[in-house]
Amino acid sequence: MTVKIGLIGLGMIGRDHLQRFNQVITGAKVTAVCDINRTTADNLAAEYHATAFYHADELINSDLVDAVFICSVGPAHKAQILSAFNAGKPVFCEKPLTPTANESREIIDAEVRSGRRLLQLGFMRRFDPGYQALKQVIRKGELGEIMLMHCAHRNPSVPENYTIEMAINDSATHEIDIIRYLLNEDIVAVRVDKPRKKTRRAYAHLQDPLIVIFETESGVRIDDELFVNCHYGYDIRCEVIGENAIAGLTEQALTCTRSVAGMSHHIPHSCMERFATAYDREVQNFVDNISRGEEMSGPSAWDGYVVALVCDAGLASLKDGQRHDVVIPECPALYA
Repeated sequence: MTVKIGLIGLGMIGRDHLQRFNQVITGAKVTAVCDINRTTADNLAAEYHATAFYHADELINSDLVDAVFICSVGPAHKAQILSAFNAGKPVFCEKPLTPTANESREIIDAEVRSGRRLLQLGFMRRFDPGYQALKQVIRKGELGEIMLMHCAHRNPSVPENYTIEMAINDSATHEIDIIRYLLNEDIVAVRVDKPRKKTRRAYAHLQDPLIVIFETESGVRIDDELFVNCHYGYDIRCEVIGENAIAGLTEQALTCTRSVAGMSHHIPHSCMERFATAYDREVQNFVDNISRGEEMSGPSAWDGYVVALVCDAGLASLKDGQRHDVVIPECPALYA
């Protein structure tokens, strides 16, 4: 069986996934593409031998499409996901699930009414070999009781339309999810600190860097450095401090060069480069679930909803600098 994929949103990540389906993924083919830019849709449809659509609903309800792959902007996600649910089609959605927790709750309610998991959310770090190895070290108890975590999310630069709110909703979302994945517990409080100094490379409207402090149910304290104009590369770090030992992902060296000038490591310059294997694995997981006739696995709509709740608390703290509690409702049985 070849799963017919309809891909919505042909920006940077959409094109990356389009190429992935064409070159890496087995058991699926992109048969339809959609973008509000008709020229982009037409050109990429011709290049990848797909049918171009200009409205998401038309693609979702087309007989050319077995499953929907959403790479559009966050504010468009809710309507497109609900449309896919109404069509009874499995859907992969890039993060965030929605910009706000209230919108995410609508998706939760709709999926629960359907009686089965239809959605996989694009928190790709769960499929990264390094994070998976780190989770196994924690699970086996080798570190002892976990006390602290240090995270860093560094981008070489961001465009001028990147806002301080996006540092929480678009950047910190990955750390929020991976904290829950690694520790197997929820975040109950958030505080956002604004250092007095900011990088000269940031646009005038943007405070960069930021420090976000999370606290989990058991009292683990996590600091997350968000530095989105660090200049030197895309550098993602995570260190877990246990009572008996420390483990972490503190290097993403893909190549090492030795010369008379010394030794240097290559630092990735984009998430697509750093997490290429994770992206491949998450997409193949989505396709394999459909091919086997199984419900979706991996990051769920509930995971996206909880992350949105934490982000809402973070945005509140961004305004007043205070600690904000995160109140998480009871998890529906569908996601247990």
